[in-house]
Amino acid sequence: FIVKPDGSKHVITPKNGKMFELEELQELVSGYIQVIRLTDSQCMVINENGKLYGFEHNAEASVIAHSYKAIFADDFIVGDAVIINNEQLD
Repeated sequence: FIVKPDGSKHVITPKNGKMFELEELQELVSGYIQVIRLTDSQCMVINENGKLYGFEHNAEASVIAHSYKAIFADDFIVGDAVIINNEQLD
């Protein structure tokens, strides 16, 4: 699913029905991707340069990342965040 900065969540599926391709993930997060491991089976994909570009703070994605201790306590997520199973990552 994708978590928007306004807190809304939307179910998404890979275009090919199985795995998200790099270009597809880049489109979803509006640029170069950064993969943050949440668990052994799940990851969060965000824009690598989102803070540099001034993307909007994503409080919901930040809470999710903090709950898995995937980011430092003083860090936060900006922009759209895609949460997928690792096997969906191409």
